[in-house]
Amino acid sequence: MKVQLSVHELSKIVGVSPRTIRYYATQGLFEHSGIQSNGYRYYTIEKIEELRLIVYLRYLDVPMKEIKTYLENRSFEDYDAILERQLAHTHEKIRHLQFLEARLEKRLNSIRHIRSLPKLDTIAIQTHPARRILRINEKMTGPLEWEKAMLKFEQQEHLPPSLIIGDIGFFVDLNSLDSRHPTEFTGLYLISDEPLLFGETLVDFLPAGRWLTYICQGDHQQAAKLYPILMAYAEKENMILADYAIERMLLNHFISSAPTISITEIAIPIIDG
Repeated sequence: MKVQLSVHELSKIVGVSPRTIRYYATQGLFEHSGIQSNGYRYYTIEKIEELRLIVYLRYLDVPMKEIKTYLENRSFEDYDAILERQLAHTHEKIRHLQFLEARLEKRLNSIRHIRSLPKLDTIAIQTHPARRILRINEKMTGPLEWEKAMLKFEQQEHLPPSLIIGDIGFFVDLNSLDSRHPTEFTGLYLISDEPLLFGETLVDFLPAGRWLTYICQGDHQQAAKLYPILMAYAEKENMILADYAIERMLLNHFISSAPTISITEIAIPIIDG
């Protein structure tokens, strides 16, 4: 007479809860061997290895539908193909996690840098290497148009929505300062130095060199008042500036409810002869 194991006995041998075994049964993935005289289901020795195989494939995150198809007509070739697919999926998950790790480190470093700034509301000259960006040239007059433009990054570059939080900057036309509204910009950009941000359709570069910079306590409204100060400083120092600036909120009230948390950076390329 064959050994007849109850669901609880099978559960202890394989290390899977009876509830999970019953769930697999409802999904047509794992059937009992028969019914005992007392009406309880039983499982034979062969069912142990079958359940172990299912548990192993589920541990590898193989979909139950795929496991069911494989069990209905098992072959070495199909088993090999399942493992190959899961290996490829695993590589993709690792790649994604490494990307998230890099993004988190970058964002934390950015926040720590902002918190360590010695003094706000001062003019400085910063030197930067060429910076790879994703760029959209489009006139925007207010927050709603900003959001619509940001959506293009997600749609064309397949970026997750959370990626752009805290990393979006805007272009300002310096030739229109007299008539420009503080929330009016001629384009937006996203620093694209991560290996997973390919950005082939929108790729551009911020030029290497010196940048006339002002980091202020405040939002775009406050930043707009600083351009005349920067222009006057450049004239005094005999600097030749490009005809555009980049403007980016490093921190805003969505990060913290503190009324003084908003910090905005203005940077203008200096054209060196």
